Amino acid sequence: MKILILSITTITVLSVLSCKNPKHKADSVLGNVSEDLEKELVEKPVYIQSVFPEEGLTDPHALVDNGRLYLFCGHDESWDTESSWKMNRWEIRSSNNLIDWQKDGEILPTQTYIGDKSNCWAGDITKRGNKYYWFFSNKNYSTGVMVANSPTGPWTDPLGKPLLPTGIVGKIHPYDPSILKEEDKYTIFFGAGKYYAATLAEDMISLASKPKPISVIDKNGEEMWTDDKSTIFKRNNWYYLVWGPKYAMSKNLYGPYQFQGAFLKGGHNDVFQWKDQWYASIANKEIGLFYRGVSIKSLYFNEDGTVRIPKDDKDYPAKGRQWEFKYSTMGWHSKQGTSLEWDKLGFIKGKIEGKGEAIIEGPVWTGANLKQANNIIVKIKNLSGATKGRIRVASHTLGKKFWKHPEIDWNKELKIDFDIKPNNSEIQVLKFKISDFGNVKPSLKKLRIEPALGVTSGNWEVHYISVE
Repeated sequence: MKILILSITTITVLSVLSCKNPKHKADSVLGNVSEDLEKELVEKPVYIQSVFPEEGLTDPHALVDNGRLYLFCGHDESWDTESSWKMNRWEIRSSNNLIDWQKDGEILPTQTYIGDKSNCWAGDITKRGNKYYWFFSNKNYSTGVMVANSPTGPWTDPLGKPLLPTGIVGKIHPYDPSILKEEDKYTIFFGAGKYYAATLAEDMISLASKPKPISVIDKNGEEMWTDDKSTIFKRNNWYYLVWGPKYAMSKNLYGPYQFQGAFLKGGHNDVFQWKDQWYASIANKEIGLFYRGVSIKSLYFNEDGTVRIPKDDKDYPAKGRQWEFKYSTMGWHSKQGTSLEWDKLGFIKGKIEGKGEAIIEGPVWTGANLKQANNIIVKIKNLSGATKGRIRVASHTLGKKFWKHPEIDWNKELKIDFDIKPNNSEIQVLKFKISDFGNVKPSLKKLRIEPALGVTSGNWEVHYISVE
């Protein structure tokens, strides 16, 4: 039976997401439909936009073992992170159908030479004989390796130090490993901007060869700069070298690789085969730049071996940003004058405390494109005597290491004042065109909402926020 995915609008009619524990269900996926229904529907490639909704799991790496799919993911420490990638553990999840997932364990940095530091960046998982090997990044400093007798652990660090230490390939940072298995040969790729590769020894915790540089050639025959987190896999006689939404191909493992162009949209990824179908598990910016998620997409190829990109391929959450509060506060918090909590019915709410204006804020670095998404929609319930509310829009211009500047002077940011009905038990739907209130920079940095101006008591609820 093939798994089908419908458009998001169809999901509301045919949904399999009504479960007791929806956070362990893949979001927006339709599977196991009847053969009659399958004939009636237009088949589309599988697209699971959020595998672990709002849990901060990202950098997915897949292992298929004994008929089960395991994803090893890093965990973003907090959606309050503002200026770096802090990742405090790796988690192991597994499924037998891409829809229902269970947690099988976790790996802490204290179990490795990293120690008590939130440096659990990307890795890769592989199996040799009866043992499993988890190759992991210590931030962008080095690469280590852990060993277990089961994909669920327990895991040990046999070296107690890096397999690939800082300086092993000069100034290139030796992190973000990717492992390729060919029969009984295992090759590790690593690095950022410039990749290196080496053969792993039979013990899998040492190198059998010195790292060699990997060349990626553009259409003009010039060697090109890539990015961090390479993904290496082989199909037929072609080797594929992927970094984020771009890829290159070669008939030789050590290259040179010819740049091809666009890969599936998204961040760090891993490519795997599951029940005779190719897939890519891909990091996305579900909550923001520093609190991310995982998507899964089908991967198809043209006759010449190049990757076939669907016309409707998109990153998640695409150009805009929606806060629906299905599973959590989605990073929204109280800044002043109010409590804030998540209601399991799917909204956030607060009690005004009379200590200055009630102010709530979303997470920073949301990534919405304000040149393409120029409207704000808010669904709010005002259970206070307030007649006015306010939205402030902090925006920024993308640039090198822009995330190093999270500070905001709200007095200089765009202000949208709006009218609300006092003591109203009905949800009010408010829509604003941002450009009607002034100019903004290209990218959304953060939203601030003052849901009830000029009052010292009462309650409020926010059921939905969208920048679209």
